[in-house]
Amino acid sequence: MGIRKKIFLISAAVMLLVLLLSYGIMYFFFYHTFFRETVITQRTNVELNRRMADNFMQSVYHTAVQLVSDKALGEYLSEDAKDPMEAIQARLAIQNQFAHYATHQVIDSTYYYRSTLFLSDLLPISGTFEAYTLNDNPYIASNAVFSNLRVKEEEWYRKTIENTVYVFLNEATDEICIARKITNSYYIGPYDSNGTAVMVVSVARDQIENVFSSTPVTEGSGYAVLNEEGLILYRSDSPIEADIYDKAWETSGYGKMDEFTMDDSGKIYLVNYSKALYGIQLLFLTPNSDILDSLQPVLVTYSLIFAGISLLFLFVIYILTGRMSRPIIRFSNAVEEIKDTRNYDPARLHVSDERELVILENSFRKLLENVNGLIEDIHIQNEKEKRSQLRALQAQINPHFIFNAMDMVNWLALSRNCDDIAGIVSSIANLMRYSITDADSMVSVRQEIENIHEFISIYQLRHNNRLVLNTDIQENEIQIPKFTLQPLVENSVRHARPSDMEDLCIHVRAWRKDGKTVIEVHDNGKGCDASELNRHIHYEDTSLKISSGFGIRNVNERITLRFGKSSGLSYRCEADGSLTACILIEEDAQADV
Repeated sequence: MGIRKKIFLISAAVMLLVLLLSYGIMYFFFYHTFFRETVITQRTNVELNRRMADNFMQSVYHTAVQLVSDKALGEYLSEDAKDPMEAIQARLAIQNQFAHYATHQVIDSTYYYRSTLFLSDLLPISGTFEAYTLNDNPYIASNAVFSNLRVKEEEWYRKTIENTVYVFLNEATDEICIARKITNSYYIGPYDSNGTAVMVVSVARDQIENVFSSTPVTEGSGYAVLNEEGLILYRSDSPIEADIYDKAWETSGYGKMDEFTMDDSGKIYLVNYSKALYGIQLLFLTPNSDILDSLQPVLVTYSLIFAGISLLFLFVIYILTGRMSRPIIRFSNAVEEIKDTRNYDPARLHVSDERELVILENSFRKLLENVNGLIEDIHIQNEKEKRSQLRALQAQINPHFIFNAMDMVNWLALSRNCDDIAGIVSSIANLMRYSITDADSMVSVRQEIENIHEFISIYQLRHNNRLVLNTDIQENEIQIPKFTLQPLVENSVRHARPSDMEDLCIHVRAWRKDGKTVIEVHDNGKGCDASELNRHIHYEDTSLKISSGFGIRNVNERITLRFGKSSGLSYRCEADGSLTACILIEEDAQADV
């Protein structure tokens, strides 16, 4: 992927991320705004409808007050209508008085309602009135007075007597009824604790919209009117089912919360509750989805705006990335043309006067110069290696020539019965053959000991056979680097000083113990200080004068490199003053090798 495409994609991703973040913030802001507006609108609607309900209930209350405080009505109710004509006059007077109050005190409106007064059967005058129920023809019974003989055992009547005011639904006539107990203050007839009458104002449910504001907050909004017991008296024409209102009523704690959200089968509703006079309950519900739907036109508009802005930004970014990447691309092409740095003109790298690119060009020119210098050094080194290989080839010829010469000398010595000379020559030849092979190769202790025997045979002639080599190898398959033991044995031969009466005895032991391999080289001479040797091995300051050569440092380093830092060479002094070289090899490390 080219640099221009990378810059464009990165810039576009950052820009789109910023735009999406801005879009999300905008969405949250608009949703919150719309939600709060819906809450305020619904809250206002609830308050308006509560006041309208209160006004209606107040009109009913005022009618009841008029009936309670009407002196003439009290006198008519108190009469013992023994004369039929007087009874008829009293009945007409009561009906006219009630009709007057019912017509002028209940709110003036264009919808149909009816007012009915049920007189207690304990009133003598009640016997002149017809017994009637709310289920009878409502059109005949409008603003009329009846006896309570047929209704006093009905549930609504009993609850009205108990509570003074009771609101209920008359399913037979599909009316919402407001019942109010009346006790006329001027009544002087037989005492009745249940009052003198019960007034009922009935409103057809299809006319209830005229009592309340029917403007919905959203298309899916709805409201319900409930009585004090939570029974739905009326619900508006909306998709909201009756059971959802019931659940909202229960969720409100039966009227203890005035505003909350409710989740019904995954659908969220905003719920507002209010309580009007005489137990009237109002529940207003708005689906949250309606709020989101009302937000859609705004979101579509802003989405189109954001899309246009995004496309514009992408176009601008594309143009800018082209201008920004063009010098880099030219520089990349110039570098790609380089086939041989020795024949390339660095001046061709200049593609721009931009400060950063000028620095890059200068740095690359210096790099070319360094590369050319390295090429020249490598060329010189290759020439040196060729010459070294030639010398090595020549050097390889010499050992073979010496082997052949040694065999010739050995043959001549044997032919002339010079066995000692033949033995020395044979030992030297074997030593040289062992040494010219790979010095870093691994050999068994047995092989190393065989080579040491050749070395010792030469020194025995020099020391008049007063040099003895003893070996105690418990495990011949122990693998060690070549020339591990020979330097140690050679040090014993060169530096050990036994008494004049003793032979120089060198003892080589090898065994395994506790997961470790131990090899010891011991002689009976009076050696150096062991602590001085150990410091020398670890490159610490010491007063020892150690000659250069293969040396004990080399032995220790090769063991450490091969088997790890826990392995290595060390010296110790024995009780008789003799010196022991000890090689410790970790078992696990040896197994890895």
